[in-house]
Amino acid sequence: MRKLLYEIDTLQRNDLNWNAKGVERKLQNIRTLLNTWRYEVAYDRTKGLDPSILDLPKDEAIALYISEVYRMIETYEEDVVIKSVKFISIDEEGHMAFKVVVEI
Repeated sequence: MRKLLYEIDTLQRNDLNWNAKGVERKLQNIRTLLNTWRYEVAYDRTKGLDPSILDLPKDEAIALYISEVYRMIETYEEDVVIKSVKFISIDEEGHMAFKVVVEI
C-alpha cells in the first residue's frame, strides 16, 4: 500500500466523525491530540500537550510545541511518520498556528 502525505492545520476545526475509518480516523486522532492539553484525559493524564507551553517566550514555546507533537504522535499513532512541523503564526491572543505534515 502506497503511503501519502497529509497536512494538518492546528487551527482547523476538529468535528468528530464517530464513523471515521482508516486514514480519516488517524488524521482525526492526530487533530484531537494537537488540541488536547495534558491532564485533560481522565485515564491518561500524560496524553496531550505540555501546558507549560502557555507561559514560555515565543521561541521556547515553538520549540516545546514541536517536540510535544513528535512525542504524542510517536506515542499514540505509532504507524504515522511525521515529515515536518512548521510554525505559521501567532495572533494577538497568543494562539499559535502550526502546519504538521504526516505520512500515512
